[in-house]
Amino acid sequence: MVSAAPRFSTQTDQFELVGVLEGKVLRIYLDRYGSNAPVAKAQIEIERGAWKAVATEVAAAVYTLPAEALSQPGRHALAISVQAGDITDLMDATLEVGPAGTIGAATQNGHFLRAWAVWSGALALVLTALGLVVLRRRQTSRPRAHL
Repeated sequence: MVSAAPRFSTQTDQFELVGVLEGKVLRIYLDRYGSNAPVAKAQIEIERGAWKAVATEVAAAVYTLPAEALSQPGRHALAISVQAGDITDLMDATLEVGPAGTIGAATQNGHFLRAWAVWSGALALVLTALGLVVLRRRQTSRPRAHL
């Protein structure tokens, strides 16, 4: 069974932040809200109850932090602080982690709806083409009036 990594996203008027839980590591992507410009060299802290971690930048605007406490199944309410230059922002998000090896209902529904839309579109095209062929044959098989 295919498994989608648990993820969350949050935004303020300054930043957009996406977190993806990869095993016991949380990977964070940070950009400016208005322009989607990547935000490098930021300081990011995430808290959940007594658990607190500071992210390390591993690539431009990509950060990671150890997150074994978040790898347990359940809903994890997160408090996130971001400081980039002279801008400081507070965000909140919820990371929902399902049982190991499962796909969340939203992911399954998303795949189902996309597949349904593709097959429905293909069926509509085939029926349209078939209707045009039938209409064309009817027009060519009619006897023409001679003047």
